[in-house]
Amino acid sequence: MIIRFKEDLNSLNIKYKDNSFIFIPSILLLIIGFTVHYFFGFEAAIIVELSLITFVLVALLFHVYRSVEKDLEEERTQTQAIQSIYTFITPRYPLPSMSRWTAYPDLAETIVRECMINKPKLVVELGSGISTLITAYALEQHGENDAHIISLDHSKEYTQKTQDLLTVHELETKAQVLYSPLETTQVGNKTYSWYNIDRLTTKNAIDLLIVDGPPVKTNQLARYPALPLLFSKLSKECIIILDDAARPSEQQAVSQWLREFPGFKQEYISSKKGLSILRRTL
Repeated sequence: MIIRFKEDLNSLNIKYKDNSFIFIPSILLLIIGFTVHYFFGFEAAIIVELSLITFVLVALLFHVYRSVEKDLEEERTQTQAIQSIYTFITPRYPLPSMSRWTAYPDLAETIVRECMINKPKLVVELGSGISTLITAYALEQHGENDAHIISLDHSKEYTQKTQDLLTVHELETKAQVLYSPLETTQVGNKTYSWYNIDRLTTKNAIDLLIVDGPPVKTNQLARYPALPLLFSKLSKECIIILDDAARPSEQQAVSQWLREFPGFKQEYISSKKGLSILRRTL
């Protein structure tokens, strides 16, 4: 109940840094209300308090409207992405829902577009799920004959779920899901909890790297190790797609990548979760 209440409050999108024009007047009115009550009594103060309540209610209504408008715009964007996906791939069975913790449609659409344009032979994905399925379809229907995806997942449960999904859609030859538990990994002078990549053995270099894991709660800058640890396996034309790029931790990870690996150029796609696409320029 408490968690749901917090989520409802957060959905109003009320933040001090964005709405100082609301909070500062509210605080001033509150101070004035107490001051008037102290010097002039309750009758005079009630006028100020009623003004404060009215102002706050109007402000809340405004922010609810703004939040709903923003959500509707995001809904239109994701709906268009779904339509685009179904335009360019033909699934044999209905696709699972793309919401909450799964890949959002804009990520899936971006993957399909990159597979169609750049024809990657090897796609490596960190974190499996519906994105694995859609990538496999894109490679099957628009890629080279030997193109395939290898997905790493730290959860045995989701490794099996994704593998079962691929089996149902008859895509076992285009995709492989490897159970890769998180383990303590040294990157530079820092340690991270990251995937065991011992089983990631392949003759081909990685043409498309999809970074959608580990979960952000794993450790600070949880997804930063992807580029330092896999850089030697990337092809000269490799493209990196980072999901959840609107989060501060992912933005910091990208900043470090660009600083430490200057051969990449970033394209940022603004959406609810945000996407960063890094392309090699050298």
